[in-house]
Amino acid sequence: MHAYDELIRALTPARSVILLSHLRPDGDAYGSALGLGLCLRALGKAVRIFNRDGLSQTYRFLPHAELIERTPARLPEADLIIALDTSTEERLGLVDSLKPVVNVSVDWNIDHHVSNTGYGRRQFITPSQPATAGIILDLITTANWPLMTDIATALYVGLLTDTGSFHHRGTNAHTFDQAARLVAAGADPTALARHCYQNISPTSFKLQQRAWTNWQFEGALAHTTLTAQDFTDCGALPEDTEGIVETGLTVSGTELSAFFELKADGGLKVSLRSKDAINVSDLAVTFGGGGHPGAAGIGFKQDGAANRQLVLDKLRKAL
Repeated sequence: MHAYDELIRALTPARSVILLSHLRPDGDAYGSALGLGLCLRALGKAVRIFNRDGLSQTYRFLPHAELIERTPARLPEADLIIALDTSTEERLGLVDSLKPVVNVSVDWNIDHHVSNTGYGRRQFITPSQPATAGIILDLITTANWPLMTDIATALYVGLLTDTGSFHHRGTNAHTFDQAARLVAAGADPTALARHCYQNISPTSFKLQQRAWTNWQFEGALAHTTLTAQDFTDCGALPEDTEGIVETGLTVSGTELSAFFELKADGGLKVSLRSKDAINVSDLAVTFGGGGHPGAAGIGFKQDGAANRQLVLDKLRKAL
């Protein structure tokens, strides 16, 4: 039996499908959800795409981006609920003290994060894929479902961004074969690269300037920190942080990069990147986070400053 057969058998008879993805969505969260959603719509299914944070300004160029809605307090009825690119159920943002989302039961958990906790009734988790968009492309190819230009464009953005423009660990010959298939189906690699990497907002640029001044280097470790006041001063949004953590790895001799976001409510968001020596997913898991060997994240709801120090101590010991 082909690896995708069970998933295809589940999707084929479904008349209505809800797609969910993680908080602080990135190109792969949006791209895989839109790619699968547009394909299923082409097959005649009713599809709703929800994200608790809605659509960020950065990815408004995606075809049919208007289909991405903020997750409501009560989901509509559907034959299937599918979580995409989300390693833990908590990261779907469905549990909130102010506006919890009720009547949610994930039928399929489709992801590529090695740290995925295996939530949901069924799981399709493939860590060998560097992006969930790649899983969706292979699903569409295996099922011989439509792959029009808009679908290919959304999936290419997911593949492009989650591989760090095809240089992150895990990128391989199959990844480039996937990219070639998407380009052949109509994705424009030059235009999409410009949208993703040459189109940041002025507030994002200001925030990145602030982060640049805060970089500290301790041998092979690079780290920078931004506070809630930094965001206020720059007029920046959470989405404006994209790409900051990667900057630390551009310095020769740096093996590990960390970006700390101290939040106004006392929480902390940590983004981690590494080259080859350190598995940052393993480090993140010890604090309740997760991700990939070369890219991972952690979230703390309180004691941000103290937890920042704990993570820094752990990173120093790892090196």
